[in-house]
Amino acid sequence: MIGKTDPGGHMVRMLTSNPLHFGNDVKKETPGDDISSSFADMLKNAVGKVNNLQVDSERLTRQMIYEPESVDIHTVMISAQKAELALDFTRAVRDGAVRAYRELMNLR
Repeated sequence: MIGKTDPGGHMVRMLTSNPLHFGNDVKKETPGDDISSSFADMLKNAVGKVNNLQVDSERLTRQMIYEPESVDIHTVMISAQKAELALDFTRAVRDGAVRAYRELMNLR
């Protein structure tokens, strides 16, 4: 149904015949093995872990500056190297994905 009009000819509201159309509050159910959402979740978790490594490294570095006796220098350096390695790997994956996307766009 396209819509209802009042006697004056003004549009009152839109009605849709398909519950999946825009404006309806019916949510589309996704299957449990939806690959795109699982990939997005995996990517989000991986970036979150890299962020946690960066935050932990910064926290240990600050602790080393303000309370040098409370943390070992080896722990700080290992944490910094883990964070740097994770960030370098993330950059490499991002660059590979961008390169693959550009190659796909140039296939026309």
